[in-house]
Order: sequence, then C-alpha cells, then structure tokens
Amino acid sequence: MTRRELEINGIKWIYINKPSPKDIEQINEVYPFHPLVMESIVAPTFHPFIEDFKGHLFLILHFPIIYPGHQANKIAEIDFLITEKTLVTITYIDFPRFDQLFRTLQEDGKLQEQFARMHTGFLLYYIIDRLFQAHMKDLDFLEKEVTRIEDKIFEKHGRLTIEDISNVRRDIVDFRRPLKYQLSALASFRDKAERFFGKDFTPYLLDLSVNEERIITLIENQKEMMDVLYETQTSLMADHISQIMRVLTIFSAIVLPLSLVTSIWGMNHAAMPLRDGPFSFWIVIILMTIVGVGLMLFFRKKRWL
Repeated sequence: MTRRELEINGIKWIYINKPSPKDIEQINEVYPFHPLVMESIVAPTFHPFIEDFKGHLFLILHFPIIYPGHQANKIAEIDFLITEKTLVTITYIDFPRFDQLFRTLQEDGKLQEQFARMHTGFLLYYIIDRLFQAHMKDLDFLEKEVTRIEDKIFEKHGRLTIEDISNVRRDIVDFRRPLKYQLSALASFRDKAERFFGKDFTPYLLDLSVNEERIITLIENQKEMMDVLYETQTSLMADHISQIMRVLTIFSAIVLPLSLVTSIWGMNHAAMPLRDGPFSFWIVIILMTIVGVGLMLFFRKKRWL
C-alpha cells in the first residue's frame, strides 16, 4: 500500500496505490463522497464508469500496460474521485508510469504552475493526457513489431513462426480491449465535467477525446494489418507445405517404377532374361536410368516439377 499527497496552490492530489480498508475509511471521513463511490473503490472494476454526484465526480478509466517480449500484459485501473480542489486517484496494481507522473509534477515547478490552478480539472487533464502520450510510445513499439513481422514474412530467407505473429497480435488485442470501450465514457465525462468545471475547460476535454479517438484509430489499423499478415503467413506456409508435398510426390512417382524394375529382376526364377549375362547389371541400370529421366522430363513438360 502506498499513499502520497501533493498540494500546490490550494489544489491537492492524493495518490493511493492498493488501498487498505483504513485508507478508504479515512477518505470517507474527510471527504463527502457518495456511499456508492466508497463501495466502488473497495475493489477494481472491470468497466469504465462516470457519474456525477453533488459536489464531486467519479471516473473510472483503464490503461493497458504492454511489456516487450513474451511477458504477459496488464490493465491498470485508475479511479478518479474529483472535487473542485481535491483529486483522489486510486490504483490497484503497481503502475510505474503513473508513479513517474506524480514525481514529475512534484519536481517540476513549471508543470505545477500550468496544471495546479483554479480547480482540479487541469490536474486531471495533465494525468490523462500524459498517459495517452505514453500510449503513443506503446503504439510506436507495436508499429515496429508489425513492420518487423511484415519484413520477415516477405524476406526470402526470413525465419518466422506463428508464435511470433501470435505474440504481437496478443499485444494489440490487450492494448485495444480496455480503450475501445472508453470512448462513450469519455464522451459522457466531457458533458458532466463541462457542467462541473465550466465551459472554459471544454477545450481540454475535447483534446482528451480527440487523443483517445486517435489512439483507437491507430490500434485498429494495426489490428487490421496484423490480421492481413497472419492470413498471408498462413497462406505462404500452406503453399510451402504444398510445394514440399508435390516434390515428395514426384519423387515417389519416379522411385516407384524403379522399385518395380528392381523387384522384377530380383525374383528367384530359373529363367530370367538379363540376369545371368556379363552385362545384365549394367543393362538394367541403363533401363532404370532411362525410365527415371523419362519421367522427370515428362513431369517438367507438364510443369509439375
């Protein structure tokens, strides 16, 4: 459990990670949040949520945490309890990116002047906007992975497995899933926050919505690209296997007549032509060579080889 507080120009930010029952009890004693809000912050919620109450807003957002490589990704929930002068944020897992936001604001006087003023709306904008900016870095990483997969697929001697594609597709799905359903929540939040903070705050709310839509558009494009690459890789693998099977089939078709010849001349009969003569072996070898070469020329003429 971690609890940090930062107060600048009468604006307070209380950041709680993994809240204990004591933390929730203290919040309930100090701030007049609605009982439904206090019930909601006891444990994580799996869906975005926005509601306005008398004197405060309650917002739940989810942010994907993408790990490079094969490590499982996570989804970080942030609960925002918003009053005019106090912002309480609650997280339920370790979220280093969010910790860095707190430290940066704590140490940067210019940021404090820019976002700790008038009301908590600007502070809220700072947090969500910086997290969206971090998502753009995640998208850059995913874009590089998509490009790497694409290059490997069309590289003549590139080695690529279905597992490589599946890992990138999993990262894209994990990134896309929590954000896709937040558009409606942010749209609703924009209307409620405009009434709560005033119309002067509207451009900041619109900027958040535009950034969210941009992120979702980019991740949707990457998803579509990976779906196409997956189908392309599957088709190439199927074609490669088909080529191998065709070569093996032709090889079997050539070997089968030769095996028939050797089987016939291997029979144990008293009267067998071209068996006991001084040149019988070489005659049979020449016959087998003619049959094999003839079959290869026939297959090549048919363009089967």
